[in-house]
Amino acid sequence: MQLEEQSITESPAPIPNISVNGEDMIKSYENETVQIKPSKWAKVKAVNRRIVPSQTQGEVRLSSILDDLRKFEIEAQKIPRPDEQRRKKNLCHYIRLSRYHIAQFLQKPLYNYIIILLVMTDLIVVLIDLVLAQLSSPCLSDDEMIMYNTTEQPDACLIPHSIHLTRIEAFLFWFSVLLLTLFVFEVFTSFFALGWRYYKNPLFLIDSIIVCASFILEIYFHFGNIGRAGRAAAAIVILRLWKIIRAIHAVAHSITVKNRLLIKKIHEAKLLLEEEKQQTEKALEKQEIRLEYLINILTTIGKLPAPQLIENYVNEVWKQKYEPQ
Repeated sequence: MQLEEQSITESPAPIPNISVNGEDMIKSYENETVQIKPSKWAKVKAVNRRIVPSQTQGEVRLSSILDDLRKFEIEAQKIPRPDEQRRKKNLCHYIRLSRYHIAQFLQKPLYNYIIILLVMTDLIVVLIDLVLAQLSSPCLSDDEMIMYNTTEQPDACLIPHSIHLTRIEAFLFWFSVLLLTLFVFEVFTSFFALGWRYYKNPLFLIDSIIVCASFILEIYFHFGNIGRAGRAAAAIVILRLWKIIRAIHAVAHSITVKNRLLIKKIHEAKLLLEEEKQQTEKALEKQEIRLEYLINILTTIGKLPAPQLIENYVNEVWKQKYEPQ
């Protein structure tokens, strides 16, 4: 679209004795100083936040995603760091300091990986114990063989009772108790370092209940007054099912590790977007200064086109460049 001479509004030049020749006009203008108005971009942003929001929709969306993911994250960062330079260091100060350092350790991915490894080991021990119990449950003990006056095991018996089987079962039991003791210690340590807000997340609350209940049931079913017949019935079924449920402890820590890695990646992307936004705003402000400079030049020489003509030209070029034909 060509600019028409009829649409150009001419205003009298404020510079006296200006030459009619365009080249002389430009040359004489280059040697003069023109008063340029300061940019209004920063003022508009500060006065009217609705027109120029401080955050784009993408930034708001990223912030909401980060907030949702942080609900599953241990909130150790909320614990303020104690003042180590305080002269008077009493018992409360050392307790706060220990809570802070323990909470920082609980935030590390290495800690979660260790817990997941221990839970997987405990799950393997549980599966081995269940297989041995399933294969040896049809077998009769020595006392039962004397009671039933028989010397042969049933056909379903695959692993008869022996001193070796008893030792293996005892080893698996005490090893499982050791792992459960570590998990219970972890629960109380998390409560000491993070307080009640650690259990605001239902996943961590259910995980802690399962760990404590598993430890109590393991000890009760082993040392309680439960005969072999009772253990082979409902009690042993409940115990076996509960041992499988203990795997949720690894699920909780794996979700925590995954969310922290995801939060880190999204936070890096958010910082990159904010940096690009700042660079774009600076470029827009520079372009605004250039436009004001050119407008002042055209106004001075009396060659400033009408606003409607400029708008029509911009719309026409925009349609040709971006809109489909």
